[in-house]
Amino acid sequence: MGAVDAAGLLLQTEPQLDPWTWTLSRTEQYLVSAGLLALFLVTAAFVYALGRPLKRRIQDDEVVEAIQSLTISLTGLGVAFALVVVWRLRDEVATAFTFVRLGPTDGVRLLVTAAAFGAAFTVTRITKRAIRRGSEADAITAHQKEVAHHVIQILVFAPAALFVLALYGVNPQNLLIGAGAAGIVLGLAARQTLGAVVAGFVLLISRPFEVNDWVVIDQEEGVVTDISIFNTEIRTFDNEVVVIPNDEVTKNNIINRSRNGKLRIQVDVGVDYDIEIARAMELARDAMHVLDEVLDEPQPDVVIDELGASSVVLTLRFWIPDPTIERKWAAQNAVIDAVKNAFQEDGVKIPFPQRELMAREETGGFQLAEKRREVGAAGNGDPDAAVRQVDPDAEEDGPGTHMSAVTDPTVEIDDGDSTLQPRTTEGEYIAAIERVEGGSELSDPVEPMDRNHD
Repeated sequence: MGAVDAAGLLLQTEPQLDPWTWTLSRTEQYLVSAGLLALFLVTAAFVYALGRPLKRRIQDDEVVEAIQSLTISLTGLGVAFALVVVWRLRDEVATAFTFVRLGPTDGVRLLVTAAAFGAAFTVTRITKRAIRRGSEADAITAHQKEVAHHVIQILVFAPAALFVLALYGVNPQNLLIGAGAAGIVLGLAARQTLGAVVAGFVLLISRPFEVNDWVVIDQEEGVVTDISIFNTEIRTFDNEVVVIPNDEVTKNNIINRSRNGKLRIQVDVGVDYDIEIARAMELARDAMHVLDEVLDEPQPDVVIDELGASSVVLTLRFWIPDPTIERKWAAQNAVIDAVKNAFQEDGVKIPFPQRELMAREETGGFQLAEKRREVGAAGNGDPDAAVRQVDPDAEEDGPGTHMSAVTDPTVEIDDGDSTLQPRTTEGEYIAAIERVEGGSELSDPVEPMDRNHD
């Protein structure tokens, strides 16, 4: 009996392995919950820290990200289950999942739903493969391939969704009526967005440009990097990304510099007026012909643009293949360098800007004199003494142009001792002339004249 009693005692003291029978105090529940949360955070940090080494080893970012997401999801489920056990929430969780209980009818519906969406997915995969083959054969562009795939997805999955709703007893007609009313409201609220969508389909049909084309749209110049239903993305030559709504694209002029496979470039150069123009044009044309960056057909040519202020301006016109901004700058630099060297070797001068200044005689007006004549005998009472003759080459009694101290602020009046600076007040000049006529000293203070009593 003693052995039996001992075995019974051991069975009574054996720990309970059923977690649903564990009983923890409120303090222990809080501590265990905090530990589980810390465990989840540490696991998540560790998984993300391993992401970079795994990407280097596996060399497939999508696979590594899938592994990280799966690991964190499983850890989260484990922590959630542990929290349910710790807080004894089994009954609440079971009640929350009562809707999962399925009967035979629900099972058949689920199978039919899976079959319908599986068939729709299969159709879209087949059409996507056909579209890909068409894009490889240059029948459609990459933009058209993407848009066509999404359109086919909508056309295939929409009937499948309506069929599934009818299977569960939902009348699709009511949904369509409601969708029509909602569509009107959304159309009024999102007119600009819908306009961009319609413009996206217009671009799909008209095909004014494609990805990697060099375009100018609304003063934005660059290479097209992406075309979506809503926007067109351009990378400028400063490596800036410009996103333009498709409705703005269709409203503006579009310049496609890549469409024809070649582009003409123009460079202006000036030659001296003393140079034979035909000879300079021939030199420039020959210099461009030998360059690898320039197409032989169409041939480069030179035309006279204008007779400039300092030179005869020639326009060098040449073509480049497969236009890109890099080819443009390379060809332009090569042409300028080759033409400059050819002109230097043949003695053709490229003049600096020049301006020729010539004097001409004016009659009936004022002239600038190269030299000033001093006005003599300012205090002899003669008012003509306050007048300076501008033309230094004219005789005293000759037909020169005169101006008086009243109107000319540059006149200098000499009192015999010192030369006074010009005055700026009209009344001061008049007073100065009056004093000259009266023989007074110019060094006396000059009172401005009252204009109201002039």
